[in-house]
Amino acid sequence: MTIRVGVIGVNYGGRVHIPAYRNNPSYEVVAVCARAPERAQAAAREHQIPNWYTDARQLITSSDVDLISIASPPRTHSGFAAAALAAGKHTVVEIAYVASTLEARVLQDMAAEVRRMGVPAFVLRYTPVLRLISDLLAQNKIGAPRLMRFELLNDFLATPGQAARWMWDADNGGGILAGFVSHAIDLALRWFGPVREVDATLATLAEEMVPNGTAPLTSLADDTGFVTLHFESGMLATFSHSAVTAYPRTSIELHGSAGSVLIEGFGDEAAFLPLGGRTAQTLYAPEQYLEETRGHSGLMGGFDLFLDRLAVAIAKGGAPADLPTLADGLEVTRIVDAAKMASRQHRRIKLSEVK
Repeated sequence: MTIRVGVIGVNYGGRVHIPAYRNNPSYEVVAVCARAPERAQAAAREHQIPNWYTDARQLITSSDVDLISIASPPRTHSGFAAAALAAGKHTVVEIAYVASTLEARVLQDMAAEVRRMGVPAFVLRYTPVLRLISDLLAQNKIGAPRLMRFELLNDFLATPGQAARWMWDADNGGGILAGFVSHAIDLALRWFGPVREVDATLATLAEEMVPNGTAPLTSLADDTGFVTLHFESGMLATFSHSAVTAYPRTSIELHGSAGSVLIEGFGDEAAFLPLGGRTAQTLYAPEQYLEETRGHSGLMGGFDLFLDRLAVAIAKGGAPADLPTLADGLEVTRIVDAAKMASRQHRRIKLSEVK
């Protein structure tokens, strides 16, 4: 049975969600929603979608839709997702996920009650090279894990017109930590288990580029930060990010008792160096992993495979082991909230403090 999809949000939704659903035979995009009628109509026309809305609630309650895909600004996510679950719809929520731990907990409880799939779009876990890393960890390739380092540098918030304005808005769920680094936090939790404590420094180093005739935001989100996770196992994970740097870099390092793995970007290969070794070995993602992402790399390829897994879950009534859950969304949100608290209060936060 084809899954009929309604997409809320035509910015990222138009660039990523709609094309991914349309390229997957398990889905049919039947409706799109944007607040501005001209944008909703233009997206429907561009992608040959039969219905468009300016009121998300009308789309959510439509009997012609089975799944709601939410790609609007984060402040709207929890309300739209709660309405969709209450209406008996399967629900995909883009990252940044929701604005608070309380909202994440409410959604988790709702999904369990209505027995519908509620899924945060942590799609980075599906990229071929990161699936390879999951395999290596399962094979004990690096031995006992000791340290994970994640680094994200770009000019995303330093270049006029490159980012949607909500990315600057702390009151709207904005910021690089929630919008980008949370994907890497999801990986860390999946790989290394529960976190005990969180420490962080978050900052806004650049000035918001205010459009003409628009008032400045009252609370700016982070464009730069450093977060440390202290795991129950004793290992550490550090996440450093800045979206105001000219020099771009994305990397993940995993260090263990038997060796280290390094990923630069999210291509198809990783470097492995055994402890005490001098020459790194290049490891490649299996051909099958590349084929399953339909030739796409990065988040787009991950989204393709994510939709495959979701279609199986909906058809069979049970989620594959690697499909993100609302429980995953809750744990990532708790860590994001703990990092913000740690930065504000200048102290390490026990995760048990974040309810």
